[in-house]
Amino acid sequence: MLDKLKKHYRNSITTDTSQQSGFLWFITDDGAPFGISQSAISDSESRLLRSMFNIYENDTITPAYSSAQLKWESILLGNESTDEESFYRFVHFFSKQPITDFISFSEAVNGLFPEDAVLLLNKDHKGGVIIETSKQEFTDTPYEALKDMLSTDFYIDISVYIGSYHHQLAHAKESFEREQQQFIEVKNQLLPKSVYTVADVVPQLLLQSANPVAEKTLHALLAEWDEEDQETLKSIKVFAECNMNVSLAAKKLYIHRNSLQYRVDKFYEKTGIDVKQFKNALTVYMAILSYEHHKNL
Repeated sequence: MLDKLKKHYRNSITTDTSQQSGFLWFITDDGAPFGISQSAISDSESRLLRSMFNIYENDTITPAYSSAQLKWESILLGNESTDEESFYRFVHFFSKQPITDFISFSEAVNGLFPEDAVLLLNKDHKGGVIIETSKQEFTDTPYEALKDMLSTDFYIDISVYIGSYHHQLAHAKESFEREQQQFIEVKNQLLPKSVYTVADVVPQLLLQSANPVAEKTLHALLAEWDEEDQETLKSIKVFAECNMNVSLAAKKLYIHRNSLQYRVDKFYEKTGIDVKQFKNALTVYMAILSYEHHKNL
């Protein structure tokens, strides 16, 4: 099989494992690693190759980290203690496939994030973290494009989770591990999105830890909801996510604001709960999340 691939890809295939940059690496059933230039592989060919061969994980290739990367690696491993205070935020990314081309991956990330951002990979190269050391707004950094860019350029499906603001480096290891764990705990319950934040994760964590009385209470709020009213439930959910802003929610739902107002009023008539009030909207939002979760089981 390898000989046939060499004839097909000619100068675009190599067995020299030192050539990591710009290549996708696979391993044959006989244990022979080979790399094919990414520029020579179409999307369909990449999918075909991944279905035929396992990804080659070269444990001898380790990232050449900068001093900033080595410092943060030491902090997150608990090998360095400091009382220093400065801003940082973790942008976690998780992948089912290992990232074999660290150099190209690093270049792609650096093209999206400020120069002072620090990229670290997990030991298995299946994910890692981008550490922001200066405050970035969603309008300044294309977080939502990160998943699409990495998936397209590196043929890997990743999940991106943006953590909270932090300032005390002494708590960095604890914060890093907690954020990774909280996302892993609920990732199977989250609906597909380009980027997740703590606002997506915390409600699911609360639902997982809810006692039986809380679960029954949430279910009872929507117990008599008919299948034909799913659009209304969806509308109420988006309405809550948009901070009860009718215009914004209607725009996201691609409906007229009067239509959304009708659904909000309809929900009130049927349940007696006015979701235009914050506490009511929060309660119903949690009930809808619980309803969706149990519906998908």
